[in-house]
Amino acid sequence: MNPLFNLESIYVANIIGIILLAVMIVCNLWRLQSKTHANMNLLAMMFLTLLSCVADPISYTMKGLPGLLPKIAVYATSTWLFAANMLSVFCWNRFLAYYLNGSMSRKNRRMLNVTVSIGLLLLVINFFHPIVFSIDADNLYSREKFYFFFLIIDYLLVINSLITYYKSKRNGGILKFFPIWVYIVPILLGGVIQSLFYGISVVPTSIAISIAGILASLQNEMIYRDALTGIFNRAYLDYKLNKFAKRPNKQSITGLMLDLNGFKKINDDLGHSVGDEALIATTRILQRAVGSHGIVIRYAGDEFIVLINTQDDSETQTYIDRIQKLFEKYNQDSEKPYKLTASIGSHKLNLKEESVDSFINTIDSRMYENKKAFYASHRVLDRRKH
Repeated sequence: MNPLFNLESIYVANIIGIILLAVMIVCNLWRLQSKTHANMNLLAMMFLTLLSCVADPISYTMKGLPGLLPKIAVYATSTWLFAANMLSVFCWNRFLAYYLNGSMSRKNRRMLNVTVSIGLLLLVINFFHPIVFSIDADNLYSREKFYFFFLIIDYLLVINSLITYYKSKRNGGILKFFPIWVYIVPILLGGVIQSLFYGISVVPTSIAISIAGILASLQNEMIYRDALTGIFNRAYLDYKLNKFAKRPNKQSITGLMLDLNGFKKINDDLGHSVGDEALIATTRILQRAVGSHGIVIRYAGDEFIVLINTQDDSETQTYIDRIQKLFEKYNQDSEKPYKLTASIGSHKLNLKEESVDSFINTIDSRMYENKKAFYASHRVLDRRKH
């Protein structure tokens, strides 16, 4: 056994990580049924970390053993650990962007892709010219000059996730919240400890603990999530509005209520499964329209409420126009046997002068006014066609 590290402690740490991740994967297989970007990136993090918890003890076991196969094993597992840790943080960035905002900006996506590509390129170069780590004639591992450069890449990705979080929180105001510390603290502590003390291996297990924290937070939130679309439900709206009512001076929010036009016809003519597809498509459109500046809630059936972090009339109209344009683009690009349009009503939230019920009733009545105008105009158009 190499005196620089204790294999038993390494085995114990990684076995704990494997058990923790195995339990989380089994208990969250249902997430595969909803293949959203956020869910798929979270699952990728889980599988990457699980394989790292397997590779880590293999790597330490093979270090110092003579022969070609142990050397290949150390090279392969060490390369995997560098790549997997980086890709796990990469997936975390993507998860956070899609979870908080429903989409990822092209600039952020490009930056992440370039950063990860540089890290993977360094690992490829390392096979031919050791710059990140090296394996000597005795099959012992040593850190090289680009080891800490590689750590900088990992921590830059962590910092980028913090930027994504605080931008979202700033844009969405009190509408946005996610306990980001449950991921950041364990992974930062694990990385610092392993970097400072060679022979202590806790990074894969630290990432497993971080993922467990994320899943625990998401599980607590499940009561507020719509099963079909994955967005917030009416219970969450009630929770938020009642919370706002206790602090009526601390919000600047406008509510939009949307109701799909002709949705009953989609269900009746094409079936409820197609209707479900239409609801999911509507969800994606609304999330893309408001991004980090608001939250989307499925209120009932084909009715949605969007809360946006503004009470500026021109900004509100901009969001309404953006929603309508995205519906038009969907109809142009989609080959679905239906067209999506929505009637929209808006109202500024002012819980100092009105009740929660009054707020809901106002946006509801304004939405129906818009719907009446929509159907009236279409009856006129139908008459002209005939």
